[in-house]
Amino acid sequence: MPSAPAPDPKHTNDTPSNQLGKRDHTVVVQRDESWYYCVYVVTSSSSAYKLIVDSGSAYTWVGGSLNNPYVEGVNSLATGVPSKAAYGGGLIKFKGETYEDTIALDNLVINHQGIGVPTEVTGLPEGIDGMLGLGPTRLTTGISSDGMLIPTVVDNLYSERTIPSPLLGVYFMPTNMGGSGLLSFGQIDVTVLTSDVKYVPVTTLQPASYYWSIEATIVYGANTPILDYGSGMLDTGSPSITISSDAGFFTYALATGGIIHSPSRITITQNQYNNLQTLYFFIGDQYYHLSPNAQIYPRSSPNGQIWLAVHLSDPKFPLDFCLGIPFIQRYYVVFDSGSNQIGFASHIYTDSITN
Repeated sequence: MPSAPAPDPKHTNDTPSNQLGKRDHTVVVQRDESWYYCVYVVTSSSSAYKLIVDSGSAYTWVGGSLNNPYVEGVNSLATGVPSKAAYGGGLIKFKGETYEDTIALDNLVINHQGIGVPTEVTGLPEGIDGMLGLGPTRLTTGISSDGMLIPTVVDNLYSERTIPSPLLGVYFMPTNMGGSGLLSFGQIDVTVLTSDVKYVPVTTLQPASYYWSIEATIVYGANTPILDYGSGMLDTGSPSITISSDAGFFTYALATGGIIHSPSRITITQNQYNNLQTLYFFIGDQYYHLSPNAQIYPRSSPNGQIWLAVHLSDPKFPLDFCLGIPFIQRYYVVFDSGSNQIGFASHIYTDSITN
């Protein structure tokens, strides 16, 4: 097990900013009240749909809200192919048909995008109309009843020569810093980075290899092992960091001194927060840390219960860990389809005291 480096005592208090400079091939995202980061997609009928930004799936679908159903436009084409998908261990379910339509993400237009149009949806948060699937194309396996893979929005932006390479850069600002962010298609937005991007290949271990997944060791503080070694995914659509090992989760809870709330969440007191140690992720030949502040959700009061962002995975979750929104708020992440690799870089909020 690697030894954790000495924690960096330097913390910064950054000024919140709701203004993000617009750059070529970038799309602004905003955190929804349901915690998810969302983006608007416009179809050929000029209808706008609010979609969850989800790197844990690859199928894009719209019209999931009763108040905002899909409206066929001049470029809509019903394929007649049934489709279905499930998310979060079945918490959200989609059933419908794949259409082909022209869609727009801000100034990015895709002329022939396969999108799901639902006949039945369950579990979708109020005010959300569907999913923007940004995972690897292989995750569309089994979505269509005809067994065909469905090109993602990144695939089509690249094949239509709108972007120079099939990659996506993700920048999420922490909730209390405005909760907005940027998706950079085909490029890396170096203006928000404070380090070089370091890449690791997508793991070949199954079933993790279907996702944007890596191999990692997780250590709490100087030498408390949480996960000796395992494979897990980067998921922009997950509101937490999860660990599948009961032993690892309970070790983390014990080390923090927190109270476990059934089935999978931990609270700590202010005094325990003051003694919280850094959480380290050893990925490739680099380590990435979450400061004590990065391990908690935003506090509603300075002296009340503090909820930790590290949870026990759902029993149905097939991987060793998931690095969701709390991690991605602290690191710029690059999903590179062309080279089947994932990149990480720090940005101005990596060590911010925002929660």
